[in-house]
Amino acid sequence: MEINLLFFLCVVPAIILYGIAKSGLGGSMTLISIPLMTVVMPLGQALAIVLPILILSDMVAVYKFRKNFDAETLKLLVPSAAIGIFIGSTTFMYFSESLLKFIIGLMGFLFAGHYFLFKAKVIIPLKKSYIKGGVCSVISGFTSFCVHAGGTPLSVYLLPLRMKKEVYVGTRIIFFTCLNLMKFPFYINLSIVTLESFKQSLLLFPLAVIGIGIGYQILKIIKESIFYNIIYILILCSSTKLIFDFLK
Repeated sequence: MEINLLFFLCVVPAIILYGIAKSGLGGSMTLISIPLMTVVMPLGQALAIVLPILILSDMVAVYKFRKNFDAETLKLLVPSAAIGIFIGSTTFMYFSESLLKFIIGLMGFLFAGHYFLFKAKVIIPLKKSYIKGGVCSVISGFTSFCVHAGGTPLSVYLLPLRMKKEVYVGTRIIFFTCLNLMKFPFYINLSIVTLESFKQSLLLFPLAVIGIGIGYQILKIIKESIFYNIIYILILCSSTKLIFDFLK
């Protein structure tokens, strides 16, 4: 891993974005993190470096949000995500990164676009759905395994529930903590994560901690209505970019 100007322009912001995402802000923005890193390294190396950073970041974030999460929702989502991870581990080599991101982008664009087109003045939280939650969670597990991009499918289910912002963030964090821990043995077995890539992860991890700190401070001062609007805007923008990247 050569450290030069291009490294600082691509890898450093990519890792900080992952840290910010762990505070619940800009989760969809991390869709650009892996592409940023692949400017200076192969895709496999980027995936290998990021996963241990995600797991270590999860531990920091779980501590910060340990009192704010929806246990009932997690009981529904995590087992379904495990199915998605297993499917991803056995089939990811047959899917191109660009196609997977296009599918994620299309899902996010339709979801966020519908929100802004039909947004009501008074937003009524939707009831929990085992079917919708299970489907979104399987997709999240699959795309998370293949390209570390499970945030948008999960948001499609969680955002309409209109949880308190701290509960929404805490639930996301614990969900992805479980996912990333489940992914890790598969990554080792497939020789994606190696001792060398793990050393590189440890060197870059402090950048993620900086990102977590930034996101956590923003979360404390932002109003709940603004928080949700920001999440939807970020999903719409990042999804639009993924669609254009695929079509150009």
